[in-house]
Amino acid sequence: MSDEVGEKAVSERRGLGRYVHIGAWFVLGGLLGALGSFPFGMLERGFNSTVFMFAELTRSRSDILAPITRPGDGLVTSSPGDVQPGITLIQGTMPGGTQIRLIDIAGEELHRWNADFFEAWPDADDVFPANRVPKSRFNYFIQGMHPLRDGSIIMNFGDLGAIRLDACSNVVWRSDRPMHHSVTPTGDGRFWIPGHISVFDTPAEYLPRGYTAEDIQEMLTEDGYNNSLLLVTADGEVEREISVLESVFDAGLEHALYSSLQETASDPTHVNDIEIVTPELAARIDGVEEGDLLISIREMHMLAILDEHDGRLKWYQQGPWVRQHDPDITPAGMIDVFNNRSRLIGATVRDSQIVRLDPATGETVTLHPVAEDDRFYTRIMGEHQLLGNGNRLIIESLAGRVFETTPEGEVVWDYRLQYDDEYASLFSYAMRLPENYFEEEDWTCPPQAE
Repeated sequence: MSDEVGEKAVSERRGLGRYVHIGAWFVLGGLLGALGSFPFGMLERGFNSTVFMFAELTRSRSDILAPITRPGDGLVTSSPGDVQPGITLIQGTMPGGTQIRLIDIAGEELHRWNADFFEAWPDADDVFPANRVPKSRFNYFIQGMHPLRDGSIIMNFGDLGAIRLDACSNVVWRSDRPMHHSVTPTGDGRFWIPGHISVFDTPAEYLPRGYTAEDIQEMLTEDGYNNSLLLVTADGEVEREISVLESVFDAGLEHALYSSLQETASDPTHVNDIEIVTPELAARIDGVEEGDLLISIREMHMLAILDEHDGRLKWYQQGPWVRQHDPDITPAGMIDVFNNRSRLIGATVRDSQIVRLDPATGETVTLHPVAEDDRFYTRIMGEHQLLGNGNRLIIESLAGRVFETTPEGEVVWDYRLQYDDEYASLFSYAMRLPENYFEEEDWTCPPQAE
């Protein structure tokens, strides 16, 4: 679907013409109300709401995008002899909308999956509560994916739901459960995906003192507060669910809950990744077993390991990372973490890092950046992947940049994408795949009907 057709569909779906007509009366009433004219004062709130609504319906890009900090479009650096061979899958918000692009080592696009919420959920108003339905195609994002060899991809619409798209962007299945951030294969056709338990289904003992479920619900722009871990079948059905809030609460981590509730009372257990514990990692931590779940809880600056069946918390460490993402388990049983950090702390510029944790000793070392020129930063999101040749793929999300660096810090491959003349694209996730990963040889798809 072209951008022009997509915009028309969204406008028709939202009844823009009808809203503008009604909005004109609210504007008039609001202006008269501001002058104190009776009875139009009662319309002042309607006027403010109409202004906000019109701004949402006429915006041209998502608020999640950031101004360009890394100039350049496409492949800006390439040292072919030093690059891990393969193809790169990039997910995010790019020119044309939310999508996943497959590019080769020369930076050329091989294929594209379009991820349109309104095409996946044309019945969204009937399926979701009003606070979960995006106002337009600029009011949602995609994050978390896993490609299948037949060319289909399982992915999340952030806090909205999960879908499986075939090679031609057609919906194979969808889950209306709110899911977010990561999609982790178990190896037997199932997946672990972060989700949410409704605050109304959360026992009152787990709510902060002085708050009711209704109070917290009013704070939420989407589902939050009680994050969960969902075991999802190959057909998109939820087989098992673990409450992260319950796990942390029952473990007695009062200090962690207190700190995160001070930062955000509506989303204290913000989970942004799930990894499955390997035999090598289990061997380094007493009481931890292969198959347990390593998770990242952002607001608590915490990595934690939960029992895969009952959710019992077996191990945790807070920091030295800040608002971290994507803890990956190395073949030696170490944990490599994307340390976002924060520039709110002190006057010193604090850029992002990749750090390695030895879970047996608690010691960490910085793997990247190696030198001053290697610095990078993304306040939110961020991912990394240790490659077969020892290099690392790093996603600088808000910069719309994915780059490959050697252990010595040399950037040998650097791909960037601008959204427009002022803003960068958002790369929420990326991964390097072997050249022969997909069974699909002909990526030609029939044109979509308008």
